[in-house]
Amino acid sequence: MIRLLVCVGPRCDAEGRGRALLADAQAALGEAFPQALADGRLKISTRDCLRHCTRDPVVRLEPSGEAFAGPDRETLLREIGAALGE
Repeated sequence: MIRLLVCVGPRCDAEGRGRALLADAQAALGEAFPQALADGRLKISTRDCLRHCTRDPVVRLEPSGEAFAGPDRETLLREIGAALGE
């Protein structure tokens, strides 16, 4: 299973940017990988802090632990597609 963790801690979610990234990720991944979400191979969760504080919202892929600061939609789709083997 691949889990995308989106930080919504105080720095990442300043001005709602973390939650905006979460909403965009949910929409993009729902369109690109609906079956992986439905069968539980892909999950999206939030965390209060991922301890990778930057000026941009941070996401982390598990189980790899790879973290990205302020990723765009294409980066998320590429990295998750690779992790899922698609």
